[in-house]
Amino acid sequence: MADAHTPAAPEKPPVIPALDPERFIDVDLFSPQMKADPTQIFARWAEQPPFYVTIHGRPNVVICRYKEVTDAFIDHAVFSRIPQPGWGADTFDYFNGLPTVGDVDPPEHGRLRKLMWPAFAPRRLAQVQERLEDLIDEMMEPVADAGRFDMAGEFAQPLVRRLLLGIFFDFPPEDWHIFTEFSEVLGLVGTVPPDAPKPRAYLEKFDAGYAYCKALIEQRRKNPKPDLVGDIIAAHDESGAISVDELFGALIVLFAAGIGTTSSGLALAVLRLCKHPDQLQLLRERPELINSAVEECLRIDTLGMFVHRYVVKDAVIGGTPVHRGMLAHMAMGAANLDAEAYPDPQRFDITRNPRNVATFGFGAHFCIGHALARTVMRTVIARLVRRFPNMRLAEPGFQPEFGGLPTERMPMSVPLRVD
Repeated sequence: MADAHTPAAPEKPPVIPALDPERFIDVDLFSPQMKADPTQIFARWAEQPPFYVTIHGRPNVVICRYKEVTDAFIDHAVFSRIPQPGWGADTFDYFNGLPTVGDVDPPEHGRLRKLMWPAFAPRRLAQVQERLEDLIDEMMEPVADAGRFDMAGEFAQPLVRRLLLGIFFDFPPEDWHIFTEFSEVLGLVGTVPPDAPKPRAYLEKFDAGYAYCKALIEQRRKNPKPDLVGDIIAAHDESGAISVDELFGALIVLFAAGIGTTSSGLALAVLRLCKHPDQLQLLRERPELINSAVEECLRIDTLGMFVHRYVVKDAVIGGTPVHRGMLAHMAMGAANLDAEAYPDPQRFDITRNPRNVATFGFGAHFCIGHALARTVMRTVIARLVRRFPNMRLAEPGFQPEFGGLPTERMPMSVPLRVD
């Protein structure tokens, strides 16, 4: 297995033939303006065949219609997840070449995904659910006293960090900073020009997390413990010892993906409900709609706007030629606004109960943490709505700023009042 600290050296990327200039759109997929309000843009793109954009001087293809996004997720012969250094995706190498579950195709993908299975066993999820409710109740007390709070920075992000690190991973509080600090520097990777080295601050935090996981393996093998890490090591040492690369890759993906997507999903859902008081009131009157409400929030405010793949074989998708050497960006946000899949797609309706939203992907790469994310969102939103019947935006018409990784749509602040 390759050393995680020495990613593969770039090879000369394939030459892409001349493309139809009429199929290009001049847009920055990852700009703040795109993140601010992509709904109308995505709905328009969902009516179009795949198109081209230029990123770092190379042509990329963007796939938006629901059926074509679904097909691209499962067509590993054309759209591979295996990193191809030098093809223009350096800004998405968040884990320094680690063999993570998101960066391999089947059948290797299945082996790495299996590393995470102990984290999502029914017994563990039931334990998380029970403690999650207590955590939410604890965090709502100061909110009730203050009469206002920031759903993003003061509630969602701290709650998800405590849930993942304290309950899910069961790490000692004094060790949490190792993972939170790494999460905080992930965004630095997205600002690095092609072929440039990763920032020193990022590498320092990466190395700290790597060393921590190495020590964990040694500790758990000497003194087994029935926690998440112990379960992962025990399950895989039976068939072959787990490596430091694999354990760190599994843990950091669980945390880094979980903290960003789940906390953003919570903030976006509450923001969407507060911007539609009629739907929020309907949820108060009919709490049994919570499952449908969460699915509709996940549909209309996708947690990650795009995922990328490497085109490794020439093909024609929806009438648009794609060529080996290109990057493909599947726009889950656009797929969720495809009128062929969801009629009247821009209408927010918590009674819609949409099925098979594109938010968590499809096929082998369907997000393994979707059940946990959905559980957290359902539980938090239901308890907030019940506890705070006057929950509303602190400022009518409030529009948040958005940050996060290039493909994330993370609201930086969502100020609410509950008095």
